[in-house]
Amino acid sequence: MKKSLVFVTLIIALLLAACATPTPVPPAAPPTAVPAKPTAAPAQPTAAPAQPTKAPEQPTAAPAQPTAAPAQPTATATATPEPTKIPLAAGAVGIDFWSWVPGIQDQVNEWNATHPNIQVNYINKGNGNTEYAALNTALQANSDIPDVVQIEYQHLPSYITRGQLANLVDYGANDVKSQFVPWTWSQVSQGNGVYAYPQDAGPLVMFCNNAILDKNNIKVPTTWDEFTKAAADLHKADPNVYLANFTPDQGWYMGMLWQSGAKPFTVDGTNIKIDFTSPEVMRVAKLWDDLLKSGNLAPIDTYSNDWNTALGKGTIACWNSGAWGTFISGSAPDFKGKWKVYLMPGWKAGDKVNGNYGGSTIAVTKASAHAKEAAEFAKWLNTDPKPLVELTNPDKAGLFPVTQSTLSNKAWSDVPYDYWSGQAIHQVMAEAAQQVNPSFQWSPFTDFVYTTYADLLTQVKAGTLTLQDAMKQLQDKSVTYAKDQGFTVQ
Repeated sequence: MKKSLVFVTLIIALLLAACATPTPVPPAAPPTAVPAKPTAAPAQPTAAPAQPTKAPEQPTAAPAQPTAAPAQPTATATATPEPTKIPLAAGAVGIDFWSWVPGIQDQVNEWNATHPNIQVNYINKGNGNTEYAALNTALQANSDIPDVVQIEYQHLPSYITRGQLANLVDYGANDVKSQFVPWTWSQVSQGNGVYAYPQDAGPLVMFCNNAILDKNNIKVPTTWDEFTKAAADLHKADPNVYLANFTPDQGWYMGMLWQSGAKPFTVDGTNIKIDFTSPEVMRVAKLWDDLLKSGNLAPIDTYSNDWNTALGKGTIACWNSGAWGTFISGSAPDFKGKWKVYLMPGWKAGDKVNGNYGGSTIAVTKASAHAKEAAEFAKWLNTDPKPLVELTNPDKAGLFPVTQSTLSNKAWSDVPYDYWSGQAIHQVMAEAAQQVNPSFQWSPFTDFVYTTYADLLTQVKAGTLTLQDAMKQLQDKSVTYAKDQGFTVQ
């Protein structure tokens, strides 16, 4: 049975305007995708491009706390007044759960109906930045700390390093390790500890408008060399048309490094290795340096109004993004039945190494007075078949699944979509998810790294700095910052 896919894109305002310290404006956040029809859209995760604020300098040895977080590409629940605490029966335990996943109150209600002795109060503090600011305030004050909390992959190490999350191994987390895609488990683990359950992800894929490619006799590129050639050939065939554009977003670029096999950070407690000058990093920087210099990329920013217009007019043919990127259908309704989803170009023919762009986890705070019960809820939410399938509903949460059972569930994987040329796009996305490199790690100070990259990217876009030189500066600045924060840099 085919289902139509229609998304309306909204542009999310930059969160940086509220920051106390003025910084060069980082790339625009992606638009919020609002599913227009029930069951019509592929699943989308709740996390993606980060819009960091300037990280405050901290003179102590404690790593800096994340002051920034990604804006969401999918529909996110609006912050609501905190609900009245659920009345508890004698002997029952109440736990607070912070999350911005749309519609997740439904899953909380299901849990509460079947677990009278562990009642969950769902609280939406707002997405990304807003939640993290509230969480950091609560942790610093040691008051009103949630028992269970949503944290994105790139910010999880900050809380692990500061010792603020419970080790879920103590509550049986390893018993369900095999249920998850391996790389997502690596993202929530450090040493012998497991500090969260993976909830969703954004494995990289390539979206292409075949009508534009076919019209100009361009084959879908399967390697980055082919991608470069296709960009040149397409723009030569029609000077008004481009294969792609450069996405000026920190999370996107880190995803490109991830897909290249780079390891910019290797973290072991307060010991850290930083490497933004490896061959795997520099080949990504050179690829996009050359493409930017060639004039064969569309001179517009992703997520901008101009970008949406270009998609609608068919002057941009492809986009490399997280699997949640299906919202572009709302910008190009006239090309229904022309777009398809492909695996990412490889660095050599037959490569099966991928990166990720977006995703969140569910953690239990170490300060929780009911960590055992909180861990039980967190495990249920992310492993029980019923909430797992419900959370992929595009009319509600629309999460991209990270459990093997959901990825292989034909009710999810085999659905064809009219907009996407009748393609069962989840099959491609599931394959992409399995190829994500499990060795990639985030730093305990992603906010600083993202802000520094955004500052450097301003110079790259102005033509006064190459990405390759930007990586060298990012290396030096990250090493200096890490040492200042008390880390031992190897």
